[in-house]
Amino acid sequence: MSKQTLELQLEALLLASPEPIKLDRIYEIAEADEVDKALQSLGDFWRSRGMRVQVKSGAAALIPSPVHARVLSEVQGGKARLLSSAAVETLCFIAVHQPVTVGDIEKARGLKMFKGVMDSLLDAGLIRSSIRRTDAGRAVAYVTTDAFLDHFGLASLADIPSAEELAEMGKPFSDEFTEVP
Repeated sequence: MSKQTLELQLEALLLASPEPIKLDRIYEIAEADEVDKALQSLGDFWRSRGMRVQVKSGAAALIPSPVHARVLSEVQGGKARLLSSAAVETLCFIAVHQPVTVGDIEKARGLKMFKGVMDSLLDAGLIRSSIRRTDAGRAVAYVTTDAFLDHFGLASLADIPSAEELAEMGKPFSDEFTEVP
């Protein structure tokens, strides 16, 4: 099968499928490395058109880019959801340190948390309750969802920087760089 034929077949599959297509099924029609190259090529093609080929959890899908998904949602009658700065801070903390309890979040932020913050993240589908802690009080722990990954264009949680990497990013530059007159 030619490269162009494979790309056309994959494009048709991705466009026609309402859900992600398992890569194992796609590998039945062509070699894995050929499929991977064709998916990369399709991703390059669709990127300039407001779409992207997402390969996640062993499946491929053609989805709107995050920027254009917002417009699509508004046109389809959905209302764009804006998160407060407290909700964004909380979401970031959960993403980096999950699973976490409300107590963990309050301790890290140094503030008592308004219940509406967690409710807005739960309603948006960005987080979900996960497990109950085994210590006293049996507090509910929260984790991010696949909707969180999709919204931020992440393939997996491994794409989120660790707490150590974030701390390193926040350090000021060393003095080895000098100003150019």
